[in-house]
Amino acid sequence: MSARIKLTDIDRPREPLEVEVVESNTQIMMVAVPGTVMKFELRRSRDGAAFEGAIGGRYFRCDPSASTTSESASAATKGIKVAST
Repeated sequence: MSARIKLTDIDRPREPLEVEVVESNTQIMMVAVPGTVMKFELRRSRDGAAFEGAIGGRYFRCDPSASTTSESASAATKGIKVAST
């Protein structure tokens, strides 16, 4: 089962997009939109930077360093980094 995270929309910060993390490494995070066939990548420009990516004209950001303890603990067992909600 994949971890679910919320991505922040740069232009609409009060309208996050909940996604499932399909795969993640230090530079790329592949996510899927639940209930659809849509998948897209978020990329990091450098180590420690937030993951960023776009889909459907919306630009999203995910900062794993800002994750909460409970999300981090849950995802750590799966090797997945999560964003704050």
